[in-house]
Order: sequence, then structure tokens, then C-alpha cells
Amino acid sequence: MTKFVKNAAGREIPTHINGKEIIPYQGVGKYKPTGRKYAPPIRSVADYPESGDKRVKSLKDALIKAGLKDGMTISTHHHFRNGDIIANQIFDIAAEMGVKDLVWFPSASFPCHEHLIQYLESGVIHHIEGSMNGPLGRFASQGKMRGQGVLRSHGGRYQAIQDGDVHIDIAVIAAPTADPFGNANGVNGKAACGLLGFALGDSEYADQVIVVTDNMVPFPCIPWQIQGNNVDITVEVDKVGIPEKIVS
Repeated sequence: MTKFVKNAAGREIPTHINGKEIIPYQGVGKYKPTGRKYAPPIRSVADYPESGDKRVKSLKDALIKAGLKDGMTISTHHHFRNGDIIANQIFDIAAEMGVKDLVWFPSASFPCHEHLIQYLESGVIHHIEGSMNGPLGRFASQGKMRGQGVLRSHGGRYQAIQDGDVHIDIAVIAAPTADPFGNANGVNGKAACGLLGFALGDSEYADQVIVVTDNMVPFPCIPWQIQGNNVDITVEVDKVGIPEKIVS
């Protein structure tokens, strides 16, 4: 049975969300965090091909190599906004593989992600943690999500990563331009969307980082915002985003 407590705003809230104990709001300046920030994984050149070429043949191969399995937390960014393609493809592949109970941790979702409701219903996705706009927001607000949807601001999301509140198993970073080593930016290419800042924390802290691009350029990709030293796998696809829908 779910237990509830009253927070400083006078709201009854559950003591646990998605199996994790939560800290109720105690009022401005009343709660002082303790401990240390979560640390990024230690990466080594020994983990990468001697050639520096981390490419695999497909997004499915990349997810398999990254060890996709039940219960993992998968992160994506929202720089393509309503023109995003890759997030939907990730969970199409997960469904095909029979993977269940994934947590999707986007920096935001948009109407183009209505496609994922079928996977929330079937159990491929357990719940979403991130900004939910449009159909997914309605789905969560209507109480249809099996897990508890967690709404996070952009800054709050980054803090959750740094503090270890959210552990990312696999980050999939769609990039308008990248090189085979994983250096990537959002300012060049057919689907140029601007800087990739919302994916920066993901690239630093995730256990496995996949960079997906439709514009693979020779090393080095200059300028870069996502550093190849933090990337495990790269893959080239036909299209990462729909340019006409990026400003939406």
C-alpha cells in the first residue's frame, strides 16, 4: 500500500516513487543535501578500437553492443523537437528484441513521440522521466502510465544526473554531424539544430554512449560539443531529424 506524507506546501505526496524513496519539499532553505556528487565512469583508450573508428552497422547493432536489457534507463535529447526520429526508433528496436520495463529519460518529449504510447501500454517502457509535451503528457496526466511519470526541468534533469538520482545506462545522442570517433556537434549538417547542450551531461555520466548521425565526417569533427573521449559507439543512419519540424 502506498504511503503518503504532507510536504511543506501542504500537499499529500507518496513516500516512494517508482520504488525510490523521495525527499518531500521542506520549504525554502530547509533541506541541506549531503554526500558527494556522482562521478562519471572512468574511460580508457583500451576500450576503443586502435583505429579510433567506433562505427557499427546499425542502431540495433549499437544498442546490442551497448548491452540493452530489461529495466535499463535510456536517455535522449530533444534538440530536434517535433522533428525527432531516433527516440522512436530506439523503442521500436527494443520492442523487436523483447526488452521490457525500460525507463525513458528524455530532456523533453513532443507530439512526434505519440508513437511510444503503444510501448507504454505493452510494457516495453515502464515510465518516463523528463518534460512530457502533447500526447505523452496527457497519457501521464490521465494516470495511464504503469510507473509514475516524473517531470523534470532542464536544470533539474542535469542535477539529477550529477547527483546520481538518475543513473543512465545507455545515452543515445542524435547528432547532425559527427566523426567515427564520436566527436559531434549540432551546428553542421542537414539537420543542424544548434548546440547539443541538453545531451552534455548524458555523454559524461552514462555507462554507454551512442552517437547517431546522418552526416559522418572525417576525424576530427570541428567544432565539437560532444567529446569523442566520452563516446563508446557511433553509427550512421539515413536521417536523424526532420529539419522543417525543428522549430516547432
